[in-house]
Amino acid sequence: MDIIEPGLAIDLVVNTHLIGEVNDIRTSTIYDIHGKKLIIAQTDPGLLISQLNQNIIISFLTYEKGNPVRYGFQVKIVNFIREYRVASSQTSPAVVVTQKTVPELYNLRMFYRIQPSNQYGLQISLFDQPVNIMDISLGGAIVNTTLSQPHEFNLETGKIIKVTLMIDDRNFNLEAQIKRKLFQEDKAWGRELECIALQFCNRTLELDRVLEGKLLDIQRKLRSKILES
Repeated sequence: MDIIEPGLAIDLVVNTHLIGEVNDIRTSTIYDIHGKKLIIAQTDPGLLISQLNQNIIISFLTYEKGNPVRYGFQVKIVNFIREYRVASSQTSPAVVVTQKTVPELYNLRMFYRIQPSNQYGLQISLFDQPVNIMDISLGGAIVNTTLSQPHEFNLETGKIIKVTLMIDDRNFNLEAQIKRKLFQEDKAWGRELECIALQFCNRTLELDRVLEGKLLDIQRKLRSKILES
């Protein structure tokens, strides 16, 4: 994208919390670009040498048809520069990253409200019984157990249960920890839905790759519907 250029103000998503709630966002600026290599301003608090080779997200805001739109792409931290010359008489700490993915529509909270989930080829089953997805991210999901006779399940907070995550025609069997119980209002039916928040415990790189691709695809479809309406 032409918008990615020196001087662009960016946000670095360094770490994310359960259910995708971002808990570590740091502001920065792009100093220079050399192909896939970007030199960006060191953050405050600064990125650490121990984070070398860590993947993070660069997010930035632009405008389309007068509306703010946020994009994000993955980069890897590859080097640190103690004194990068930003002007003829000025130096500043900098971080070198390499771009790994192309910019995609991005949500800083990484929440994707998907209901009904089977409309998008995404489904979660607990104890071999499908449940409705209320929110989902790479880190976990909030699912509605109201229609699934939760009294038949052992859904105590802190318990680790077996979960099947179905993405299109692929099934991923994994463990998830119940982090909390909560209620969400169902405006259509005028009632509260009993839900549980799950944290995926044994994610794999393959699962992350497939799920991230599916979530981005869903977000594009949802945004397309909004623009068409």
